[in-house]
Amino acid sequence: MKKFKFSLLALATVLMSCSNDGDNSDTNPEPMGPVPRTAIADAAFEQFLVDLGVDDAVDGSVITSEAEKVTSLVMNDEGINSLQGIADFILLENLWVNDNQISSLDLSSNTLLKFVYVQNNALTNINVSNLDILEKLSVPGNNLTQLDISDSSTLQLLEINDNTLGAIDLTAIPNSLQLNTFAVENNPLSCIKVNEEILNDIPSQWTKDMEDTYSLSCN
Repeated sequence: MKKFKFSLLALATVLMSCSNDGDNSDTNPEPMGPVPRTAIADAAFEQFLVDLGVDDAVDGSVITSEAEKVTSLVMNDEGINSLQGIADFILLENLWVNDNQISSLDLSSNTLLKFVYVQNNALTNINVSNLDILEKLSVPGNNLTQLDISDSSTLQLLEINDNTLGAIDLTAIPNSLQLNTFAVENNPLSCIKVNEEILNDIPSQWTKDMEDTYSLSCN
């Protein structure tokens, strides 16, 4: 009988110990690390995010998981100088930032972008590499000296007029029927490189300077 009582006592002790361990794990959870945040250098850009409800205060950063949910940003004439942090807006499909003061823009991480409008800014460079589903790119009224659209074979609209481009290569576009709108006037180029499909069927609505020519090769 004593052995039986001793066994019951030992079992009860073990059960109490397990119960206490469970209680301790509930009341003392593992400490969590800091919430990842994305740096937003431009106060006007971040203020727009606050107004949109993506951010809660202009403090130089936004919670990354909130940025990752955004699919559209229409920020025309908002006094924005920089879009630093835009790379973390990985679901972004639509970007309008006309009439700001943006001088450099790297969109190569925003691979879901379809529509990009950056008219009348101060752009000297824009990176649209990796944007293989981009449909519309409009950047007139900037200071671009070059533009690589070799990854954007899906373009339907390309407006690059009123820049300082010395060359443009359209050979990635399969044919002129796909590119409904093309505007390149008021650039210091004289030759527009195209493929044979385009050269044989230049749309009448495309616009260029009188002295510019379409060619299979440009020096």
